[in-house]
Amino acid sequence: EKKLLIGGIKIMSKTKKGAALLLAFTLCASILTPNSVDAAKVKKPVLSKKKLTLVRDKSATIRLKKAGKCKVTWSSSDKKVCKITKKKKTSCKFKAVGNGSAKINCKVKKGKKTFKLSCKVKVKPKVVTNLPSIIKTYESQIPYMGTCLNYGSSTYKRELQNPKTLNFVKNQFNSFTLENEMKPDNILGSRPTTMTVAEAKAKGYYIPDNYKESTVPSLNFREVDGALEVAAKNGLKMRAHTLVWHSQTPAWFFSDKYENDKDTNVATMDAREDFYIHNVMAHVMEKEKELTGSAGSIVYAWDVVNEYLHRQGFTRTWTNIYKNSGDTPSYVKKAFELAYGMLKTYNVQDKVTLFYNDYNTYFGIQQTLNLVNFINKDEPEKICGGIGMQSHVDIKVPTIELYGTALEKFLAAGYEVQITELDVTINYDTNGSYSYADEKETNADQAKYVGRLMKTILEKNRSRDKNVNPKGVTGITLWGLYDTISWRASCSPLLFDTGITDPKASFYEFINAAKSMG
Repeated sequence: EKKLLIGGIKIMSKTKKGAALLLAFTLCASILTPNSVDAAKVKKPVLSKKKLTLVRDKSATIRLKKAGKCKVTWSSSDKKVCKITKKKKTSCKFKAVGNGSAKINCKVKKGKKTFKLSCKVKVKPKVVTNLPSIIKTYESQIPYMGTCLNYGSSTYKRELQNPKTLNFVKNQFNSFTLENEMKPDNILGSRPTTMTVAEAKAKGYYIPDNYKESTVPSLNFREVDGALEVAAKNGLKMRAHTLVWHSQTPAWFFSDKYENDKDTNVATMDAREDFYIHNVMAHVMEKEKELTGSAGSIVYAWDVVNEYLHRQGFTRTWTNIYKNSGDTPSYVKKAFELAYGMLKTYNVQDKVTLFYNDYNTYFGIQQTLNLVNFINKDEPEKICGGIGMQSHVDIKVPTIELYGTALEKFLAAGYEVQITELDVTINYDTNGSYSYADEKETNADQAKYVGRLMKTILEKNRSRDKNVNPKGVTGITLWGLYDTISWRASCSPLLFDTGITDPKASFYEFINAAKSMG
């Protein structure tokens, strides 16, 4: 009997043949066992967490266990949701920077074996309820701080009918603009509903002396009335947007006999312009009298003409009827004459301002001034009292300096200025496609621009010559409550992210700008 030790195990052999077999096994084992043993010793690493939920802007650390001797690579599947801030061999620290889901991936290489591990991370919005108030912060510097809302129908959001949203609006703003429901599309309708002139007069419609047609369109004021009622009940003011615009005005309004077969003529359109402006403004001011006892008590500003300098030729619009009016558009001047006449009729010209509203005014400073000067030329009073700077800006364009120059020149010309549609995009292609582009810009980049922009607006307003311009900048309106319902949602343009309890860094910079000016 012989004792053989193979692989640490004592084996008994009673024959030479058995000994030979054992010897052969020993030789094989001496070749195969080391690698087999190494493989057996390779322990699978694990992460300290396989899934995690974080509130945005919070940080967390994931640890790698059973690492041993290895090479480790950490990565994030979506850097817009989770950004790695610090990584070591056995740990990874990351920050939740955006709402959504992502994975923190860990690649571990041990010898010839590779392990791929991951932790699923869900990032939820912040919920902040004790926010500083925009209106209280700005009250000594800008009279009206607003946002854009809708009263609500089958098409539009019902923000003015939502108690929670309305309570937020009242805490943050003292003014609002209807995003869509005061535009001609909504008041006139996508298809004409007409009545005879006699029927219109019986309903109280104003019919101009030069109106030669046998029918007039019915005007829908349901959403406008609802908005005015909410404003009156909750102590809010309102900007009226807009009376004359080449966009969001139905083509049939410019058609012969209100049918879509051919254009009407200039004389007919002159009468329709008078009919529309007179009836819309009269309805609003009569409604104000009904709700509060006096006209001009809710609507403090009217965008009479919108974007003439960026007019476009659609199927049918003002441009089709009046052709290329150049620097002296008769229908634009006429619109202001009609609107100012309505202010005088109701004796509110000293408390309601008529505005020319447009975008990219900082790229057309002199053109804007030329237009408003033409509107006021040879008029006994300044019928166009204000310039509305829409201010759909991007953190790259315009520069803060250029924006400040435009504002300074408008103020120096004696015009009341309102920032009427402010939003600030990031990751927006300003060089051609004018849409989302991943340019690695962050909410922090937006916040920096917002802070500088607001300080510039306040500085230019404060330093103006008050003898030339006693009113200055009288209003700032943010074009929406939060990113996900913005018309430019993909480029994160507003001060709140997913909702009214989810402020971004830009909100605090917006607040701090006013505080810094004291």
